[in-house]
Amino acid sequence: MIVSPCRVLFCIGIVALSGRMIALTAETDAHAGWAPLFNGTNLNGWYIVLRNSKSDDTDHLVQVENGMIHMYKDAPAGSAQPAGYIVTAKEYSNYHLRLEYEWGEKRFQPRLKTRRDAGIMYHVVGKDGVWPRSVECQIQENDVGDIFTVNTRLTASVDPTTTNLVGVVTTNEAGVKHTNLVVRPAFEEPDKGGIPFVQGVGDGIRRVIRNPMNEHEGWNTVEVIVHGDEAVYIVNGKVNNQSSKIQEKVNGEWVPLRKGKIALQLEFAEVFYRNVEIQELGNVE
Repeated sequence: MIVSPCRVLFCIGIVALSGRMIALTAETDAHAGWAPLFNGTNLNGWYIVLRNSKSDDTDHLVQVENGMIHMYKDAPAGSAQPAGYIVTAKEYSNYHLRLEYEWGEKRFQPRLKTRRDAGIMYHVVGKDGVWPRSVECQIQENDVGDIFTVNTRLTASVDPTTTNLVGVVTTNEAGVKHTNLVVRPAFEEPDKGGIPFVQGVGDGIRRVIRNPMNEHEGWNTVEVIVHGDEAVYIVNGKVNNQSSKIQEKVNGEWVPLRKGKIALQLEFAEVFYRNVEIQELGNVE
């Protein structure tokens, strides 16, 4: 097989990213500098967005109790509720974020029978609303660590056997089935055969599936290490996704997306967040 020089260089770039991020992972825990991003008492430094705008949250869907953020605390189980997020007022570019989450029992319309869902969004830019331009580290039952590009794109290292078009049947809330051809790439480290794959569009959401699935019952720890336009996800101590060349579309052109706000989702399922901490990092060469 003939391999183009560009493809070889691209692979080298992904391998280099892997090495840098793994080194960074080991390095960040060895140094001081961790600070609470959530102070455990109130939402100072954050604001709430419900549906498509900033909100005063008069129904108190987001509450702070016992050092935790409790999403949908007093909402009746099975009721119709909006989706939204809390988001930092400040933008971040180079950092190590970590938090713990645990699922509650309640689910809400329109997702009473689906897997419980939440997430961390980073590099949040542009207009607030569900969902803002960003990249997501998915927090969903059995899918913690999926990458979701939200009107953005990036390059991931993926298992080449997962890059073909497959037929996916979905059913909407009215019970109407729809079949679509999609690509469902899954993360694979370069030294285990992963190849570079560009995923994302300027006007939609695309996914890179985590590998391995490392969620367990009770409290789980999720870490997102970001260096400008590169990121790596760690779930309960195991790397299960990573990306490079994160981009947004500006005036019809793809440009690097290297900084933005950080957000925590509420998405039709009761969830608790605690120990939300950040370590701001210097540039990594």
